[in-house]
Amino acid sequence: MIHAQKIMRILRESRDYSQEYVANILNINQKTYSNLESGKSKLTLDRIQQLAEFYHVKPDYFLANELPIINYNSGEYSRSIVAAKIYNENKDKPNKLYERIISEKDIQINFLIGELETLKKEKNELLSLVKNLTLKINQ
Repeated sequence: MIHAQKIMRILRESRDYSQEYVANILNINQKTYSNLESGKSKLTLDRIQQLAEFYHVKPDYFLANELPIINYNSGEYSRSIVAAKIYNENKDKPNKLYERIISEKDIQINFLIGELETLKKEKNELLSLVKNLTLKINQ
């Protein structure tokens, strides 16, 4: 899980969150969070689950053997964060890096498609409940 701490930091910084902000979300103090992010404290599976929910990623995202490529958009300026190790390993092989970026995007797209399907089901269930309640009220 050596990459988990790096992934925590990359995710946090990519969203311009402070350690204190993320610590508050996790209901811990900033020092505890700092120790988790630096590897001084062990990251538990429960904490990984909390982080995954907070960042809207799957828990195994933190357990990857390679550091992820995180693309995000901050308004009209779109930018990418690429882990330095991956960049340095692939700077002479741009096709490999592009393939990796596309692969990460495909994973994100599939995750979002799943989330969309879940939201559609929940919406239909809520509409059905509202319809049933409306019928009961009108009777």
